[in-house]
Amino acid sequence: MREARTARQRKMIAAAIGIFAIAAVVATAAEQSRHVRNRFFVNTDAQSAKVEPAPHEGTGKTTAYRYFDDVKDARVIFRKRALHKGASIGMHVLTHDEVYYIVSGRGELTVDDTKREVTADTAVFMHEGADVGIRQLGEQDLVVIVSYPPATAH
Repeated sequence: MREARTARQRKMIAAAIGIFAIAAVVATAAEQSRHVRNRFFVNTDAQSAKVEPAPHEGTGKTTAYRYFDDVKDARVIFRKRALHKGASIGMHVLTHDEVYYIVSGRGELTVDDTKREVTADTAVFMHEGADVGIRQLGEQDLVVIVSYPPATAH
């Protein structure tokens, strides 16, 4: 009986040592992964969507999608913003080059003293120093992709 108990105890001890060894390897790998630069990031609209007031003292409510703001070493900002009925992004002077891509809806873009209607499948490149604003027109949300370099890149 004593031998059977000892064999059982030995198996339990061996299993416990195995579990601790695996836990130590996993903990070490997790620690090392914090120090290895991630090569890609994935995000979804559902994870990113946040209803908020329009930026730059604009009007109305918008839904912002800040997909990769938590990527600290990113060299490009990539966002989407849905301007709901009556919303606008207020006039603001760009401190960097910036691109708007209209995904859907209609809007009126103002760059300096020029106003232009923009619709889906339209891209707009604006240089640093441009005075820019955009407002939603019609019934459908104006959905805009916005891309520019982060403040630390220039």
